[in-house]
Amino acid sequence: MDLQRHLTQNNHRRPTALVVGAAGFVGRHTCRALAASGCAVIGIGHGRWTAQEAAQYGIDRWIEADITLEALIGLDHLDTVDCVVHCAGSGAVSFSYSDPWQDFQRATVTTAAVLEWVRRREKPRPRLVVVSSAAVYGDQGDTDSTETSIRSPISPYGFHKLAAESLCESASRFFDVPVSIVRLFSVYGEGLRKQLLWDAMSKFSRGEDQFFGTGHELRDWLHVDDAAKLLSAAALAPQSRFEIFNGANQQATTAQVLQQLAAVSFPSVSPHFNGETHTGNPRRLTANCDHACRLLAWAPQVDLAEGLRRYAEWFLRQRA
Repeated sequence: MDLQRHLTQNNHRRPTALVVGAAGFVGRHTCRALAASGCAVIGIGHGRWTAQEAAQYGIDRWIEADITLEALIGLDHLDTVDCVVHCAGSGAVSFSYSDPWQDFQRATVTTAAVLEWVRRREKPRPRLVVVSSAAVYGDQGDTDSTETSIRSPISPYGFHKLAAESLCESASRFFDVPVSIVRLFSVYGEGLRKQLLWDAMSKFSRGEDQFFGTGHELRDWLHVDDAAKLLSAAALAPQSRFEIFNGANQQATTAQVLQQLAAVSFPSVSPHFNGETHTGNPRRLTANCDHACRLLAWAPQVDLAEGLRRYAEWFLRQRA
């Protein structure tokens, strides 16, 4: 029986979910998915949101604070936190090269703080879902990564995510903290104002068509709505004390994605690539997601063509 149904039948109340980093791109959509699943949602993170703005994403209570143990201890008065979803972090490989210390703080130190807060909670402790990244796998060659694939990161970002995962495993093994790690692959969607699609649409709007890389880089794309539903399912579904899930949906090369994006936004633009490569940028990063589909009954709904069309339409509305 899932958590929401159990609490409804036995305690006649909605489960309470705490989302850490709730104002971020993945965080805010996760809040909305948890609310749609019947949770009362508390969000903590950066950003001064009004109650009305928070409510748009299903957040019942918004707390503006840095993600530190001290800030989380300030939430100890919350008697009923049934699950915690940790979405805070930098989310960009490039940032880990320009500011590795800050990237480490955001990815690893915040995870340690959340783990310690959950460890200190009275039993039964809430399940903690930690957003990790495909970057922990590094370059796996011509295969789809499974949750048991060797983790061999090739960027500081990947190493920091791997360190955070190791902290999770330690807390689960030695302190009985229930943890689910969700390794998200290439998440995109309306509202994302950075990374490849944002940069591409910005260039297209200026009539530019030159991009870094070969165009043959293969990625596994996942719309943020489907990512949020996966994180919500990992927070609420019955499972063992320690679980790891991949989150991805549809494979496509960088060239294929940008060509599709241009076709639905600026058809006169034809993307070209400079052929350069970067050591932190794997040639292929794709996933096998059977474990999440089977154990969590999760199934992505937004295909890549629809997601790219929606993203292009959203971007063009911002410019209007």
